[in-house]
Amino acid sequence: MTDVFHSLEEALAGPMDRRRFLRFSGALAGAAAFCQVRGDLAHAARPLRGYPFTLGVASGDPAPRGAVLWTRLAVDPFEPDGGMPHRRAPVAWRVAKDPGMRSVVRRGVALAVPELAHSVHVEVGGLDPGREYFFQFKYRDELSPVGRTLTAPPRRASVSSLAFAFASCQRWDHGYYSAYRRLAEEDLAFVVHLGDYLYEYGIDARGGIRNVSVPDQFRRETVTLEQLLPLSFGPEFLPA
Repeated sequence: MTDVFHSLEEALAGPMDRRRFLRFSGALAGAAAFCQVRGDLAHAARPLRGYPFTLGVASGDPAPRGAVLWTRLAVDPFEPDGGMPHRRAPVAWRVAKDPGMRSVVRRGVALAVPELAHSVHVEVGGLDPGREYFFQFKYRDELSPVGRTLTAPPRRASVSSLAFAFASCQRWDHGYYSAYRRLAEEDLAFVVHLGDYLYEYGIDARGGIRNVSVPDQFRRETVTLEQLLPLSFGPEFLPA
């Protein structure tokens, strides 16, 4: 099978004259068609080694008419490439008005590519402002958890109240972060992160003020995604 995305990259390389425009149009059509192909037809299907949505789902950047939806395919976040085959994977998504995902209002297919660690960022538009929506992803026969998102109020709308939270810098070995559990319990419109999600520095063997024994792999400076993920999601580092 011709790699339509490589053709698309070649068509975009250089000034856009008439010939290059025609090549770009053809490559773009091929890429769009490829995105609609089932994953088990685009490549020889191999059984998954585990559940691909182990990192859950999220949404952000709310606008009056839409939001960004996120997930990442990773059957094992502690392995290189998240334990996924090193190739592009089509991921279906849908947005509904209800948590049961019966009243679907938007749907589509996005590509999870190894160059982006098989993460998916869907920019959904065409939604109503100031209301709640639910979303879900599907890879092969596996469904992600159902996520909840809120669109922003209409522009220039009069808003009587707005509940939101902010989180600042959070170096793991410098404090405790049980407040995040409370944030998850609150009915907030959005959360703003003002500082680093985590720091790249190695953690002292004593575990900082937590005084918790730290495994060797966390004492080194983080320079790769494979190092970052255990630090983010390892059971040893759940908030106290």
